[in-house]
Parts: sequence; structure tokens; C-alpha cells
Amino acid sequence: MVRKCLAVALLLAIATEPVAGRSVLRKWMGQAHNEKQAQRLSMLSRTELGRAELSSHLSKLVENQAQAEAEQKEQGEGFQIAFVPANSSVYNPDLSHTFKVVPKQAFQLAYADNTHLKGFQANDVVQLGDYYDFANFGAVTDCNSPDFNDVDGIVGFGMPSPAAPAPAPPPSTSIMPGMSPSGAPPVTLPDPLLFSLTAAGVDNAEVHKLTRRAFSFFSTDTKAEIHLGGFDPNAIIGQLFLTPSISTHDYSVVAVSLKYGETELLDFTPKDPRFRYVPAIMDSGTSCLVMPDSNLNGLVKSSPFGTWKSIVQEVDKPVVRDDFKINIAGREFIIPFETWYLSDSNQSCVQQAPPGFPGLLVGDVFFRRYLVMFDLQHYPEQVIIGIGEQKPDYVPLDFYGEAKKLHLDKTMASVNISQAPPGYSLPFASDRIPIYNQLETQYFMNISVGNPRQNFTVIFDTGSSVFGIFTKCIPDAPSYGGCVFGGGDQGDDTLLIEGALFVLSMSIGLCMVGIGINMYVRKQHDEAEAKARQRTGASGNSSAYTTDMISGYYGGNP
Repeated sequence: MVRKCLAVALLLAIATEPVAGRSVLRKWMGQAHNEKQAQRLSMLSRTELGRAELSSHLSKLVENQAQAEAEQKEQGEGFQIAFVPANSSVYNPDLSHTFKVVPKQAFQLAYADNTHLKGFQANDVVQLGDYYDFANFGAVTDCNSPDFNDVDGIVGFGMPSPAAPAPAPPPSTSIMPGMSPSGAPPVTLPDPLLFSLTAAGVDNAEVHKLTRRAFSFFSTDTKAEIHLGGFDPNAIIGQLFLTPSISTHDYSVVAVSLKYGETELLDFTPKDPRFRYVPAIMDSGTSCLVMPDSNLNGLVKSSPFGTWKSIVQEVDKPVVRDDFKINIAGREFIIPFETWYLSDSNQSCVQQAPPGFPGLLVGDVFFRRYLVMFDLQHYPEQVIIGIGEQKPDYVPLDFYGEAKKLHLDKTMASVNISQAPPGYSLPFASDRIPIYNQLETQYFMNISVGNPRQNFTVIFDTGSSVFGIFTKCIPDAPSYGGCVFGGGDQGDDTLLIEGALFVLSMSIGLCMVGIGINMYVRKQHDEAEAKARQRTGASGNSSAYTTDMISGYYGGNP
């Protein structure tokens, strides 16, 4: 699944204006890349000044912003497959005694393919593997995308997203419980789960924290796994290559070359080394290798995707079958033909980038050959990415089994690393968490929410910071959108049943009140009739409303 959501926006967010003053690169003007130059280029991202210079040209790579936005809109006209809320498990806040509403915080996301996630923000205990803590998350009450069929939400392991500038639209004015009649608060996103589990604090009966904010991920053709706290050296062979992320919003690394066989697809035109690269985002939410289908406003001589397509002739039946070679910060990594070509479905897992995206998306075809470590211990000052070749006989855990604790010696001298920053301490994993591999296109993981725990299967994604769980609407929380998972007035049979029960109970209550009033009036009538009979004696007529009673009411006889 190639997400087009906010891809351009994220890159433009990191494409800040060049910083004032003397450039840190003026004295280094190499004409072509070699390994040392590529390493020096990537090392500049260790500082905020260097990151600003590296990213300053990204906004210029979008050739026609208006055209890109129009093409994105055209691609997102709707879905041919319906989203089925009934196939998802739903978080019920009423069942958790530790649930709280995060005040004045809406949760709303819109994607270029017309996907939306809407709801409110909640806080509750969230558990992943052996670790648990109170965390804010999006209580998603409204979703429309078939990408979320048969799952219960999404847990992104990306870096926190920039704050959204636009305010949320007003919520529904429905009088149903849970619908707030007031204006919606500004939209913000809660921190990713990894940040909540590693936030400052001490362990107690309700909290068990992960020590280091780091994880690693790899996949095979049928299984996948993440390591919490770092990586397992037993999972790789050879050297763990380290390089800093050039962004503090996504896991972007410097890609200075992309070859198909021996043909260079990134044939750069500038001589300035600052511009002889494209960002490559390490994204488990992308299935394939994704490359631009333009010359990036003159950055390269020709379209990388177009050049590759001219070589293979037919995308899904390539005439020339070869390996991709991607150079990341001076180190070459191979994506073999048998990895990027999906023989079971007879199609290539190589795609053109979304409109306006000026870089590479390095997806599952890379994670199926390499373990990738993400160390955010010193975020936002520095994020380190490590890449190591998978060990063939390292078997991932079964998804339906249990997580496994690791007891690694942190003084291990056998770990071979390269390009480590000064004073860098290599993070070793403490836990192995099984991940479900959905046909090499999506990855799912299990988490628990609430007290007592409610269990959910959610999408795992390194390219996203979104943390949202499908949630039932409740009267004590606002709802900004529909209530497709229950508790509201849209698309919910449970609401009709609850409404019917409410009407029935009110009817029975009113009937009981009526019966009580009737019995009281009848008693008063009987007492009045008895007194009247006593006054009239046997000669009085049989009606209780005798002339004596009428006299009592009106003061006299006519």
C-alpha cells in the first residue's frame, strides 16, 4: 500500500529556507559522488544547520504544485471497496475505569485518497508486549477507508508530525448523546506510542516503561518482527551500517545513487554536492520501491521511473531482469530481482511516486532483505538509522505466539558497526514482538488498551506517526464526525436498539406514574362517596354526586 497521505506536505514541511550566514558546505564542492563524499553529505544532518541546508532545495523539486495537487485529488475520488465497520473490534471507554477524555483535543486526519479518520482524543493505559503506560491516542469514531477493513486501528512508529495549521471543522449539531454542539478545538495529533512508552517517569503498578526509545524492523516473505529497545545482533550478518536521518519528521536518508543493473537512474545534473541526492524514506507502510516519474525540476537528467521502464519494456513482465542497487550515504545495498518481483502474482513491486513527491519511498522490498534499526534516543537533535543484512537462519516469531524477552550483553564486542557518531552507544533490544505479514503488503501487530485490557489488532507503520483506535461514541466525549462503530446516530443498529429500550422504559415509567395517580384519585373519590352516603342516609340517591355535594362545590342549590 503506497500512502499518498500528506507526502508532499511532510517533505515541504522539512524544506525550510536556507539559513542565513556562511554555508557550511562552501569549502566542499566536489564534482561527483564517491563513498567519502556521500558519507560527508549524510553526516551534515547531525546538526540543525546541516539539516536546514540539505532540505532547503526540496520545495524546488516539485515542478508544478497546483498540477500535483490536482492529480492527487483526481486519484482520490472514492473507493470501489466498502469499509465494513462490523469486521473491526472496537474500544469501549465505558468498560475501562482508567479512561479519560483529553480536553479540547479533536482527532481528524484527511488523506489524498479521500480516506478520513475522525474522533476525539482519549487517554488510557496502552500495552505493547511487556510494556505499558498511560498514553494519548485518537479515539476514532469515524473511518471510511477499505484499507482498514478487518483491523482495529493504526499504530505508527514514525516521528511526531508537525502540528496541523488548519482548525478542525465544527462537530455535528445532533442532539444525540456524545455530540457536542460547540465548535471543535484545533486539531493536533497525539504522540506516537513509542514516545509514550519511553517518556520520562518511573515504573509502578500501572506503568512499566521501555528504557530506550529505539526499535528495529524486518520482514520475510511470510512473517515479520520488531525489536523493542534497539536491535538483536543475532538477526544480522556482517556490519550494521549507521547513518543519521536528514529529517525530524520522517525516516529520511541520503540516497546518492539508484541503479538498475549498471544503469544509473538518478543521473544528477547539479555539480554542487548539496543537491546531488534525493531523500529516501524508510517506510514499512509502502509495499514497493517507489521512484519519481519526472526529472524533479531539472535535478536529474530524466525520469528515473521512465528510464527503468524503458529498460524492462513491460513493467509486470520485465524483459531485462536485474537487481536494484541503492546507495545510501555511501553504502550500496542490493534489492534482488526475486525480492522486488512478486512471482506469486506475476507483477513488479516497482511504482512511480505520488504526484509532487521529490524522492524515493523504500518499502517492504527492502525490509525483506535488511533489518533496519531506528534509534530516537536523542530525538529531535539526532535520529540514527542502522541497516544490516538479515541472517538467513534467523526465524521471526509466529504472530499467534507470544513476545519473547531478550537478554543481550551490552558489552558485546563482536558487533561490527560503521559511521557511528562520537560517543554513540549501540542500543540492544530487550523484546521481540511478532508482526503479522499480510501478503507482503501490510503489517499488523497486537496491542491492549484500558483497564481491564481490551485487545486489538492494528496496522504497524514506520512511515506514519498516527496512533488511533476504533472507538465507540459515548455521551461524555465529543464526536467530530459519524459514529460508525456504535454509540451514535450514524450507521449503528445498536443505537436503534438503545433508543427503543429508552422509549420503552420511559413508556413503562409513565404508565406506572399514571396508574399511581389513578389509584390515588380513585381512593379520594371512594372516601368522598362514603362521606356523602353517611350524610344522605338510606333515602339519598345512589349517586355520590348528590345535591349536598353539589352544594358543597357551588355554595347552594338552584
